[in-house]
Amino acid sequence: MKLITLFLLCSFPVVANTLPSEKRKNGPLIQEVLSPVQVYLQESSAVFYDNETYKNFIYGTVVSSDGLVLTKASELEDVEDYLIRIGKKKYRSFKVLASDSNWDVALVKVEAEGLLPVDLTGNSEISHGTWVVSNGASERMFRRPRPGIISANKREIPGGSPAVLGVQFQFEDGKMKVNAITEESGAQKAGVKKGDVMVRVDGKEIVDDKSFIEYLRAKAPGDLIKLGILRGSRELDLEVELSARHKLFGGPQSRNDQMSGEFSERRESFPMVLQHETMLSARSVGGPLFTFEGRFLGMNIAAANRVESFAIPVEDLCKVLAKLKISAGIQ
Repeated sequence: MKLITLFLLCSFPVVANTLPSEKRKNGPLIQEVLSPVQVYLQESSAVFYDNETYKNFIYGTVVSSDGLVLTKASELEDVEDYLIRIGKKKYRSFKVLASDSNWDVALVKVEAEGLLPVDLTGNSEISHGTWVVSNGASERMFRRPRPGIISANKREIPGGSPAVLGVQFQFEDGKMKVNAITEESGAQKAGVKKGDVMVRVDGKEIVDDKSFIEYLRAKAPGDLIKLGILRGSRELDLEVELSARHKLFGGPQSRNDQMSGEFSERRESFPMVLQHETMLSARSVGGPLFTFEGRFLGMNIAAANRVESFAIPVEDLCKVLAKLKISAGIQ
């Protein structure tokens, strides 16, 4: 019986159930279909390259002809030395002008003229199942389109304040008592200890937990606060640097995450997103999201897992840009 089975296996070749390479998502046939949109990706997206590895680590979205670019702030902060390519040209003269931690967006100014910005006057109203296109891999001077579909209604992605103190506390009997300290947090480094009672923040009395949380919510990672504490009979004033929530605690982990590729570290706490099923990675967010017709829908802000990606809708992106320009002193 074993000999017969072995004979059958050797006599009949096993046909692999795979799609020919030319018909796959990144194959030449699909890329040819997406070639009209590739022009927009080529000219209206920026590619940020790490100068050490010369690999792209994030994309950007061109929002003005004179070199204003929006990108994902938390990814940009992790790389110190980089260059930017827009179209086929490299730029080494640029400056990060401002950032918004709630949206995780940074505004960068490149010394350039005559760029092709995305159209910010449209809207993100679009039917489920509509095909969309994002940046895929960057092959030197060539942007490769990556297709996906709109898969959910626009919605908030909760997750708490982006900036955290790094303590667990309880408000009881009119006192804000510290119950635990997170390792490597700003609170631990500043010397906050379990059992301390927090009485003031930036000179203002802490009256309840709700107002304290709201005060921190308006802060950004890296901001310094002056924390007044009561330790026994002693009063101390400590300067605490707020930490990025996703750096300190990480994101939610699921079984799907274990099968996912390189998803974004910051993939929650967004006021509003447009979800699409596109296999992006942490290195391919920050760039624009288009329809097949080249209509700009928003900026990709997170690769949530192996198939789900989030984009900031164009309407909200316009508001973020306006605030960032005010912060940067741009009229």
